[in-house]
Amino acid sequence: MLKQQNNHWHLGWSSATDPLFTDGINVVTAQQWQQQLLQVKAYVSACSGNTVLLYQSDALWFSLWFVALSQLGKHIVLAPDNQPHTLALAMEHCDWQAPSALFEVCTINDDVNRGFQDILLLSNNTKVSFFTSGSTGQPKLVTKQLTQLLLEVQTLQAQFAIGFNQSTLFAATVSYQHIYGLLFRMLWPLCFGHLQYRQQLSYLEQWQDLLQSYQLVFIASPAHLARFDDIAILAPVAKQCLRIFSSGGPLADDIPARYIGALGQAPTEVFGSTETGGIAFRQRSSADTPWQAFSGISISQNQQLALQVNSPYLDGVGTFTTADQVQLLTADTFHLLGRLDRIVKIEEKRLSLPEVEHHCLTCPLVAEVAAAVLQQAKAQLALAVVLTEAGEHLLQQQGKLAVNQYLKQHLLQRFERVMLPKKFRYVSALPYNQQGKLPLMQLEALFYHD
Repeated sequence: MLKQQNNHWHLGWSSATDPLFTDGINVVTAQQWQQQLLQVKAYVSACSGNTVLLYQSDALWFSLWFVALSQLGKHIVLAPDNQPHTLALAMEHCDWQAPSALFEVCTINDDVNRGFQDILLLSNNTKVSFFTSGSTGQPKLVTKQLTQLLLEVQTLQAQFAIGFNQSTLFAATVSYQHIYGLLFRMLWPLCFGHLQYRQQLSYLEQWQDLLQSYQLVFIASPAHLARFDDIAILAPVAKQCLRIFSSGGPLADDIPARYIGALGQAPTEVFGSTETGGIAFRQRSSADTPWQAFSGISISQNQQLALQVNSPYLDGVGTFTTADQVQLLTADTFHLLGRLDRIVKIEEKRLSLPEVEHHCLTCPLVAEVAAAVLQQAKAQLALAVVLTEAGEHLLQQQGKLAVNQYLKQHLLQRFERVMLPKKFRYVSALPYNQQGKLPLMQLEALFYHD
């Protein structure tokens, strides 16, 4: 359990044999985990420098490094991935990097209580930094206090953990190197005694296998949930799925109904950002289900209808103004209207990129679409499109020019000719990252060649 006292957070367990991590076969208990933690902590203590780059692909090892660094009050910088260029850029902000692993998994002692502590102290002075770019621009470093993250974990437990217990398994398609995965996949189960699955999931079959043996909380991205089009195969084990979370962007309107039909529940969508932490959530029974602000979050809007947030997860006192336009319904509910930073000018006319995408999706040729503005001599609207079967057939039979013209005619039903796309790319999949985001640089890269 997690408690705050004075300048520390108390991380505690009821027993040395509490299960913390599993790979589906072997289980790591609280005592085994603590034995390894002592060794990692000794390594950290021997290293000079307070700012440490952390990337681990295994949840067990990530937790050990994260807690050891937190106990010693280090500044933790989370690399978004382990690509050489990414790590090199991240290291410009750090003194040293945590190695991928140090020791073999310890075996439990004959005396299960020997060396076991029921409470560990985490330093309030710990800082955690994330690289984030959202959907635009170069990655930037956002730094949070550990206290802000743990306060949010307490909110998640209070809001959602009805029916969860020690044997409830948390499994995820997302990485804990970003704030959503860190909070939902790692810190929440670790701090409140829920079991964690060590590997990151990619396929529906992995989810299906785990549901045969565990009651499951599934942490996913919108991209993965949309990709699982055969979700009906999980219907026989629907009662084993306690809750599904999704964050990183809104789910397409048809997705919640698909999950309700197969599992009896819609995914719980979480809205927020690295800067703000969680703001609101919804579990859609219909397309117009509003967003509900989390307990402790105050919301308002400015003259541009931008959502403003007061939250314990923000640095200092004051209001954070987001780039999201909203329609306030009550003091704590709202509808999202779109991103202010995705309203652009083409030929001196204002154009909403989400509106372009939404209209494209009403075309029978379009399965998925992403719009971007290419800043060339003149700003040009560009579309990356995943075609339906009908669209693929037209592309194969009549070529790209015919598909381009079909889409332009469809868009002319809603937009003036001067605002039509100048470039089209037809792709098998949009370049989403592991967090279900669609980074602008990866999207623009599709148009760098003819």
